[in-house]
Amino acid sequence: MEILDIVRLIIIDIVVVAGISIGVGFTAPRWPSSWLTSFPRALGKFPWESPAYYRRLRVAAWAARLPELGATFGGESKSEVPDRGAEQIRHYLIELRRAEWVHWISMVTWVPLAFFNPWWLTLPFAIIVMSGNSLYLLILRNNRQRLERILLRMTQGEST
Repeated sequence: MEILDIVRLIIIDIVVVAGISIGVGFTAPRWPSSWLTSFPRALGKFPWESPAYYRRLRVAAWAARLPELGATFGGESKSEVPDRGAEQIRHYLIELRRAEWVHWISMVTWVPLAFFNPWWLTLPFAIIVMSGNSLYLLILRNNRQRLERILLRMTQGEST
């Protein structure tokens, strides 16, 4: 394989990964909210997740540095909670779940590359795509779990 062929393949790979990710991001704001109100396994809480876990990983520092593109394709920005009422927090939690799904799906955008790439070119794409999306997933999961705890405290106060 010549260097020009490798460069061409890398460009195609970038277009494929970016195209799928953009497609997912574009369609996400149009997904029905009913799809996002349940807690399938991917959005459940993993045993190791705790406030201390996210502090150790310095998730807040990553959140301050990484761009927030939730509103790019018509969705809602996740950089600020719109209001502090229970109903607004519930709506915001749906948007956080939507963003989580976008990044879970985007995490596997490298898979089509495995069908036409040599393994040594697929592997770096897999590592880069999964690492980048993992950072966003950590931020989103941390925010969602924090807000779920806040909402739980708020609703417990309403029922007493």
